Amino acid sequence: MKITRKSISFLFILFLFNGQAQEIENSEVLKPFTEKLKQNTVSTILFMGDSHIQADWLTSYLRKKFQDRYGNAGRGLVFPYHVANTNGAEDFESASNQAWETFRLVHEQKLFPEMGASGFVIGSKQNPFLEITFKNPADRFDKLFIYHDRSMDGQEFSVYTEQQPLKNFIVKKTERLNHTAAEGETFHEIVSKYNNTTTRFRQLNGDQIMHPVPGNVYKVERNYFDYNSDFENYITLIRKQKFTGFKTEVDFTQPRNVFLMRTSLPGSIFYGFQFLKNTDRGVVFNTVGVNGATYGDFLKYPLQVEQLKTIAPDILIIALGTNEAFAPIEKEEFQSNISTLIRKFREASPGLPVLLVSPPDNMPKQNRVPEIISWMKEAAVSNQTAFFDLYTASGGKGSFRKAQVKKQASGDGVHYVKPGYESQAELIWKAFSKLFTDGRN
Repeated sequence: MKITRKSISFLFILFLFNGQAQEIENSEVLKPFTEKLKQNTVSTILFMGDSHIQADWLTSYLRKKFQDRYGNAGRGLVFPYHVANTNGAEDFESASNQAWETFRLVHEQKLFPEMGASGFVIGSKQNPFLEITFKNPADRFDKLFIYHDRSMDGQEFSVYTEQQPLKNFIVKKTERLNHTAAEGETFHEIVSKYNNTTTRFRQLNGDQIMHPVPGNVYKVERNYFDYNSDFENYITLIRKQKFTGFKTEVDFTQPRNVFLMRTSLPGSIFYGFQFLKNTDRGVVFNTVGVNGATYGDFLKYPLQVEQLKTIAPDILIIALGTNEAFAPIEKEEFQSNISTLIRKFREASPGLPVLLVSPPDNMPKQNRVPEIISWMKEAAVSNQTAFFDLYTASGGKGSFRKAQVKKQASGDGVHYVKPGYESQAELIWKAFSKLFTDGRN
């Protein structure tokens, strides 16, 4: 290849463009966060997103990077996804001895008028045990906050230690039934009623069940638990306590990796659990990922932002936009939703640093994603937030297909697999690392 002045100029421009694509734009607004990291105190991150975040592959990679560098101040906000029959992080498990009604904020339902911190809800008219177990010893906790419904204020609950895990005393069983749809009943209400998944009900009935017709009969499977109450011979009461407001603090004298609780009266509604350490340094990395979510979905339930603001994040990171690319949303509405969500958080913390992260490439909406990103970049400027173009940094148009070839993306054309999300997280981490080391922040 003959090297000419023109080709050198082209290569320089290409190198410059790719270098800039790895950087966080308008990064100066993140200075309060990066300065606090340097102070060797406790820094709190809140990372919100959609299905790219719910599985926690991207965020778990970032959590480890931040905590390896600055210390582990707690696992942060989690939700009992196993109990809710949905996918979640791999580093903890949840279990119960009874089935719960459960929804996420994108579902059409009339059972729960509010949803809180995690964008999910589990509710029970009984008083079952609820257990959350962390696999990593580094995530042992001695403090937690329970996010619950205001109606539980003053209600008593009990906290226990256990000698054996609850899962050893429950057997999940399934029975096939017929369900006659009631007037006004939604698909997700049917799914929740029988403690099953949307995928399974669509397998049994086809997509017709997604729009149930009153009086029509549908095939359903009810999941339930056969509970061996001998479990209660292997637990020890630590304390009884009362719920307060919509957020209750629980403290422990010794660090532990299992939280086991039970309400004293029937009727519980929970929105999330935040696990912390009694330490004066480190990072708490909280994640809120909701499959199918958009910016507009995070505005549906006022209680959610109200509870999340009590976390008092030092930085808010939002990675949304994929689902807007599949929707007929217009620029004005999209940017208004972004501005409203940011404004609600800054009402409690006017100088809150915010970072918007663009969606990555996908196959069905390759031409729509760049348009969504252009709107997002404008919103970042108008709202004085930082912006990271994950789409460009990870290769832009066609990068999803390339990720599939490298076995970093799934066959659905939208979602990546663990190695793919970790590659994206590394791009974000490198962009942050540049802020930590180049002296600008």
